[in-house]
Amino acid sequence: MSKTNNNGIRSGGAFGWFFQRITGAVLLITLLVHFWVLHFHPTGEFGEITYDIVMQRLSSPLWKTLDLIFLVFGLYHGMNGVILVVNDYLRNSTVRVVLIGLLWVAAIWFLIIGSMTILSLKGITG
Repeated sequence: MSKTNNNGIRSGGAFGWFFQRITGAVLLITLLVHFWVLHFHPTGEFGEITYDIVMQRLSSPLWKTLDLIFLVFGLYHGMNGVILVVNDYLRNSTVRVVLIGLLWVAAIWFLIIGSMTILSLKGITG
């Protein structure tokens, strides 16, 4: 159940706190996997990491799913953190509501653009 602090701001309670930790752990794991496979695990000729190899990997359903998870969890994690900072430091409720609304618009925009980019990746043919 949400609580109201002395500034009249409702906190997310245990769910927000717990999910912030879960998204942080998932982000760490996906980041490490991403860096290992895309930067340190060459499979090309002479052990090189080429554009064609990277595009082949990024166009596979597995990598698209991993990147979408990375995008969604990263946006949630970042938004939750910024909203907590806004709630902690802004006393004017009108400014706070407007700023949080703008942050949500930006997050939704980033989600749309990021998803379109990830889903539109196609492997190199030819």
